[in-house]
Amino acid sequence: MNSAKSNFLLLTILFCFIAVETLTYYHNNINNNYHLHRTRHKRCLDASIGNCYDYIIVGSGTAGSILARKLSDDPNNKVLLIEQGYWSSLNPKIQEASKWYSLLSDPLVELGYVSVPQPELKNRTITQPRGQGTGGSNSINAMIFLLGNRKDFDERWGQIDGWSWDDIAPYWDYINATFPHTQLDRNDSIMSELLQSAEEVGYKYNPNPNDLDSEQGQGGVAPRIYMAKKLSDNYAERVSSWNAYVQPILPRRNLDILVFTQVHKILFDKDLKAIGVQTYNLGKKDEAYFYSKKEVILSAGVFDTPKLLLLSGIGPCDELEKHDIKCLSDVPGVGKNFQEHTILRVWSAPLVDQNTTLPNHVLGGAWGAVAIEENGEYYHVLGVGEVNNVKAIQIFIETFHYQSRGSVTLLNNNPRSKPVIDPNYLSNSYDIDKILHSIKVAQSFLSTKILSKLTTDKRKAISPTYDTNNDKKLIEWARKNIETGLHPSSTCTMGNDFDDDDMIVVDNRLRVRNTLNLRIADASIMPTLISGNPNQITMIIGFKAADMILEDNDSYGS
Repeated sequence: MNSAKSNFLLLTILFCFIAVETLTYYHNNINNNYHLHRTRHKRCLDASIGNCYDYIIVGSGTAGSILARKLSDDPNNKVLLIEQGYWSSLNPKIQEASKWYSLLSDPLVELGYVSVPQPELKNRTITQPRGQGTGGSNSINAMIFLLGNRKDFDERWGQIDGWSWDDIAPYWDYINATFPHTQLDRNDSIMSELLQSAEEVGYKYNPNPNDLDSEQGQGGVAPRIYMAKKLSDNYAERVSSWNAYVQPILPRRNLDILVFTQVHKILFDKDLKAIGVQTYNLGKKDEAYFYSKKEVILSAGVFDTPKLLLLSGIGPCDELEKHDIKCLSDVPGVGKNFQEHTILRVWSAPLVDQNTTLPNHVLGGAWGAVAIEENGEYYHVLGVGEVNNVKAIQIFIETFHYQSRGSVTLLNNNPRSKPVIDPNYLSNSYDIDKILHSIKVAQSFLSTKILSKLTTDKRKAISPTYDTNNDKKLIEWARKNIETGLHPSSTCTMGNDFDDDDMIVVDNRLRVRNTLNLRIADASIMPTLISGNPNQITMIIGFKAADMILEDNDSYGS
C-alpha cells in the first residue's frame, strides 16, 4: 500500500514537472515565436535544409515574377516564390486576351474583394478585383500598356532619391525592348474618325505615348497599346510578367514555387529581423514554416501586403490591439494613403448606321483611341460598342490624381478573412470638380462635327450626360455610376526619410520601417499613383527592387 502511494506521488510529481515544462515551452517558444524560430533559422544559416532559402518572395504578380527571375539568375541564390492561387497557365481563358473581362468575376482567379459602402457614391459598395494565381492581377487585367506622364516622375516620384525619371528610364527602355506589346491599327474600323474627333477638340496625334523623352511626351491621342501578342485575326495571347519572365525558367533548380499557399505571418527574431514566413497550404490544410538567409520580400499587392504586415504585428498599434495582435512595431502608415483612379462610361446617341461593323477586338480592354491630357490629369478612351442591342460611340473616362485618400485595415485577426477596403471616393470638393471636368471633356468629344455626323439626335442619347450643362445632374449621375479604375496603390508608401514623415512605410530602397531584411516590392509602395496604368511602373519597381536587393547583399545587378 505504501509502495502504491509512493508510486502515485512520484507520478503526480512527474506529471506536474512535465506540465510546468510544457507550459514554459509554450510560453517561451510558441507564443513568442522567437526562440523556436531563431533556433530553426540558425540551422538554416549553418547548413542547407529543406525549408531554407536565400530569398523568400510572397506573391507571384507583376513585380514578384520579375524578382523571382532576377534573384534566381544567380545559381548560388536559392529562391522561394509563394503564391496563394494556382497555376494560371492551366486556364485557357487567362491566356486568351479577349476573355479578360470574364476573369474579373471568376472566383478561381479573382479574390472577390469589395469596398465598404461609399458615402459619396450613394452608399454603394464597389468591387475591387484582384488576381490570384501565378501572374497575380497581371493575369486578369485589361492589358493596357501605358506608363504615365513625365511629370509623375520629375515632380512627384523625383523627390525620392533614386526614383526620378532619369533613374528609372533605363528600366523602361529595357521593358519596351523586351516585353511584347501591340498597338491598334489607326486605320482599323472607325479608328480614323475617333482620332480626328480628338484632334478637333485639340489633342495632337501622338504615335507613341510611351516615349516620355519625346517633345510631346505622353499627351495627345493614339490608338491603344496592349500587353498582348496578336497571333491571328481572331486570337491574341496575353503577355504578363509571369509568362514573359518566369515560365521560361521553370526548370531552374534554384527556384522553388509554391501554389495554393497563403502566407499567414512574417517571422521575426527579437531584433525584428525577418527570418521567414508561416504558411498555410489551402489544399492540404496544413501549416509550414520557411526560413530565409537573406531577405523576405512582400509582393502580395496593394491589399494583401498591408494585411500581412498587420497580421505580423507591423502597423498602427492601436489598430492591432483591437484585434488582439501583439504590436511588434508601431508603423502608422501601413494600410493608409490608399489611392485609386475611377472610371465612368458615357454612351452617345445611337449610330446613324446600325449596320456599322464593330471592330474585331481580340487584344484586351476597351478598344479605341486614347486621348491623354498633356499634364496627366485624365484620359478618355473613344470607342464603339453595343449596349441594349444598340450600336453607339462609347467613351471611358478615367480620372487621375484625386486628393481623397482611403485605407486598408483588418476585419479581424484571422488570416483567411478579407481585408477591409475603404477607397473613400470623392470625399472632397476638389475631387468632385475634377470628375465634373472630365465628364465635360467627354461631352466635347461627342459634340465634334465628325462624331455628330455618325450619331442620331442628341436627345436620344443613351447616357443622360450627353447633352446637359446642369452640373448637379452630372455629379448626381457620376455618384451613381462611378466604378473602380482597377488601379489601387500606395498603401505602404515609399519616402526618403522615416524621421520626416510618420506615414512612410518603406525607404527609397524599399526596406520596411523599423525592421531588418524585409522589403516591399509592389504597387503598394507608390508615393503617388501615376497618370496611366500601374502595371508598367510596377514592373519597373520589380526590376529596380531586384537590383537593390542584389547590391545590398553583395551580388550582381542588372
